[in-house]
Amino acid sequence: MSSEFRNVTVEELFESARKQFGQERVTFLRKAYEVAEREHGEQKRKSGEPFIIHPVNVAYILLELGVGIPEIAVGLLHDVVEDTPYNAKMMESDFGSEVTNLVAGVTKISRIREETRNLSANQQDKKKSREAKLAENVMKILMASAEDIRVLVIKLADKTHNMRTIQYMPPEKRIRISREVMEIYAPIAGRLGIYKLKSELEDHAFQVLFPREFNEIKSMIKVKKSQREEYIQNIQKVLLNRLHEVNIQADVQGRAKHFYSVYAKMHQKGRDFEQIYDLRALRIITKELKDCYGVLGIVHTLWVPVPGRFKDYIATPKSNLYQSLHTTVMGPDGNPIEVQIRTEEMHQTAEYGIAAHWAYKQKTSLQEEQIQLTKKWNERIRFLSQSVLDPKEFVEEFATELREDEILVFAPDGQVIGMPKGSTVLDFAFRIHTELGLRAKGARVNGKLASFRTELTSGNQIEIITDKRTVPSPIWLRILKTSSARQKLRQYFKKQQDDAKSKAYTEISSVQKAKTGLSQQELDTLKNKAAVRKRKGKYRTASVLVDGIEDILVKLAGCCAPIPGDEIIGFITKGRGVSVHRHDCPVVKNYTEKKRMVNVWWQGLDEPVPVRLEVKANDRQGIYSEIVGCIANTETNMLEAGATSPGGNVLIARFLLGIEHLDQLEEILQSIRMIPDVIHAERIMKK
Repeated sequence: MSSEFRNVTVEELFESARKQFGQERVTFLRKAYEVAEREHGEQKRKSGEPFIIHPVNVAYILLELGVGIPEIAVGLLHDVVEDTPYNAKMMESDFGSEVTNLVAGVTKISRIREETRNLSANQQDKKKSREAKLAENVMKILMASAEDIRVLVIKLADKTHNMRTIQYMPPEKRIRISREVMEIYAPIAGRLGIYKLKSELEDHAFQVLFPREFNEIKSMIKVKKSQREEYIQNIQKVLLNRLHEVNIQADVQGRAKHFYSVYAKMHQKGRDFEQIYDLRALRIITKELKDCYGVLGIVHTLWVPVPGRFKDYIATPKSNLYQSLHTTVMGPDGNPIEVQIRTEEMHQTAEYGIAAHWAYKQKTSLQEEQIQLTKKWNERIRFLSQSVLDPKEFVEEFATELREDEILVFAPDGQVIGMPKGSTVLDFAFRIHTELGLRAKGARVNGKLASFRTELTSGNQIEIITDKRTVPSPIWLRILKTSSARQKLRQYFKKQQDDAKSKAYTEISSVQKAKTGLSQQELDTLKNKAAVRKRKGKYRTASVLVDGIEDILVKLAGCCAPIPGDEIIGFITKGRGVSVHRHDCPVVKNYTEKKRMVNVWWQGLDEPVPVRLEVKANDRQGIYSEIVGCIANTETNMLEAGATSPGGNVLIARFLLGIEHLDQLEEILQSIRMIPDVIHAERIMKK
């Protein structure tokens, strides 16, 4: 891929800029180029070429995106402060604060990876996962661009030219940079709607990371290239003749094939090469909006549309403002052709995304939409960065934010709501309003009752049923798929936990503490043992508050396996800390040393607790599979499973499950009890 691109010259840059902005504005760019050329001097790239080639080509990529003169100037100057004696004060004097601030933002992003690479092995936490490091970098990159999203657009242009010449880098560095591009920069480009750069970045990274697969797909596309091009040309002629007959002006193009897109569809959807629809694809660009639907009608009269393959992103744009009509029709030879229909303005937005309002800045409506998109993007960055503390969790949340596949669903009042693909009914409730999510009791999808776990599809009409008495369950975190909904629920639980802890501390009097029989020496011993277990990685059980005392050695009793939501009581054992039992545990009833009973409160759970279930059912074909499937649908980890037939056409199934909360267990039991021929499903004690 990299060898297919030609570096442009500075004169080509100036000539293109002159045509777009006029000679007077180009003077500013010439000044920026002269500073960059002078400061970079004899510096060379890994290819051996003069370094100045890089900023010139970054500036040209930005020019193609349709940005303004200040952003193009930053393309020329973006490495000067970082790599030469020329400083920010000098730059502000020469070019003003706008250019200087943008350069500072790009420089900040560039230094993030450099700082991580320069840490010595002893300085780095050896246990820190690759995902955690990635998360930290993503967070810093996003925060560096939060004040001005143009910084991110300029960085994408910088990364694009670097990927065009990545073949000159050492193999190890090529792989590291390509992973970074695939995991961070290409998804960001997609989320900003800059598909022109997204596709190019993905193809470059794909070639480095999967060279064999890249060459295979490239060969397969090349083998039938002439045949495919001739076929598309014939289709174009038929379509253009028909459009001319009805007096519709449109440009009909064959669409470029992006290798990674083909690979992703083959790999993720299990399709053969010949089943990839957009190998033979048309893009039709009209002058006016009304003509889009007129062209659609003509396409559907010329060729039979494939059912279920039509999407109207004009009436319901994607969240990154992408608009187009998508349809797939059966061509003259009986094979599918994918067709996209859009206006020239929509095409600019589709190619250049958030940068398109610079190209169309005279058109106020589009500019306002782009400004609102920029504002929302910045708000999401700040929200994620401030609210998500765990780096690995941040990766998951960020991945959700960058997910491009959207579905469009309807609220009861007819409002169209865009949701990430995979969202559930409960996600929808929280998207409408936090309070609606917290008070949700049930839902109707297309008029029928549906569970919170129901995955939404485009076109669904959703009504949320609420109840003021509803108490949100921690298990909802397993149901929610969108980051914003999970964060709203976490904030609710944090407040509830803080309130409960405060109440517990208030209720515990010095008299009550005295009754526990805990001497200061015993207390210190239990705390020391807890600290040792933490250091050795053995402290997993529960986060339980013991009579207002934290960081004390606590063990969940194996006999009754208490889980959050159960009523619990604690017993001070000899040398083994505080043993926590369910209130209805037989051990509690038989315990005689009441002075060693202690009040305990749940604060959470570090890991799922093994809980035993027994299911009795009339034995029939397939019932055991139904029970297992029922448990699997709740996304619960099954540690052990087995079944016996004691006779009398009866099946006894027993399971050991990893349970995080009582509500999770209740959901499983209720689901199993609804299976026909199930007699009972109960939680049982350890035998």
